[in-house]
Amino acid sequence: MFVTLPVRVLQLSDTHFLSGGAVAEGMGAYDTSAAFEAVFGHIGDHDHLDLVVVTGDVADHGTAPEYEVAAQAFSQFRVPVNLCPGNHDFEVPFQTGFDAPNLTTERIVELGNWAFVFADSNAGQMIADSNGTLIDPPGEDRLHANGSLGVDEPARIRTMCEQTEAAHVFIWVHHPPGDTVALVADNTYTTEWTQLLADLPKVRGIGAGHTHVPSKYEFMDRPLYVSPAFKNNFDLENETWLPPGYRTYEFGADGSVTSEVHLVDDDRWPRRRFGRAIASLFRGEITHEQLAEIAARKQK
Repeated sequence: MFVTLPVRVLQLSDTHFLSGGAVAEGMGAYDTSAAFEAVFGHIGDHDHLDLVVVTGDVADHGTAPEYEVAAQAFSQFRVPVNLCPGNHDFEVPFQTGFDAPNLTTERIVELGNWAFVFADSNAGQMIADSNGTLIDPPGEDRLHANGSLGVDEPARIRTMCEQTEAAHVFIWVHHPPGDTVALVADNTYTTEWTQLLADLPKVRGIGAGHTHVPSKYEFMDRPLYVSPAFKNNFDLENETWLPPGYRTYEFGADGSVTSEVHLVDDDRWPRRRFGRAIASLFRGEITHEQLAEIAARKQK
């Protein structure tokens, strides 16, 4: 595909689509279909984009009907949309749920002199069935799982980075390594990435989601960008809820990356302060289950 430089990319993340009146997992969830409609309208004319990237947690419970809702939403873009999975996405329905011509789950997309590598940060959570095929673990325990590359995924990422003829590589992944949010910080996962990136000089940065806290920080001397979420979104510095949003990127011919966060302010998603329980969750002082128990007691 011929593109002019800079390459322009839109990142969506943590869309958590629901279907058929299903109840959102957890508490404090926005209407994610309404959030998508608001974001889609906020983007405006998107024909200038070269690619839309979705970095995981596409569905809330990882069910086939939820991916049907997601596919209907993403197929409204007139540019290619490529997706990678998050911890709420289950392998078979995720891989088979996007049959529109512009929707793909490719592991690498090359545009201009850039290669966009899509990593699977669920890989280390998979288990082998009786035939040795890697499958999702049973139940919904993975819904709150942090990232794990496992044994084979680093080799796949390394191969894609080394074999591309593109001058520059940018990696998209659901779980951000090195994040300082205590709730999702995982030293083992961060070490996997530290070891992987140590000798991959073409990699210019990483784009991720998962935290529901839009941010930017340096990781291995590279910028790491975390996208806003659709399900709920937080400003930890000011301890407020945020409206849903997205990120835009420009990738320059010289390997430069610039990115901007866009939030869709609306009366449906006021920037109100959140309570002590949510603050404790993000500090890693309580679990998701304990937060749910606190919320249930308050409703009595």
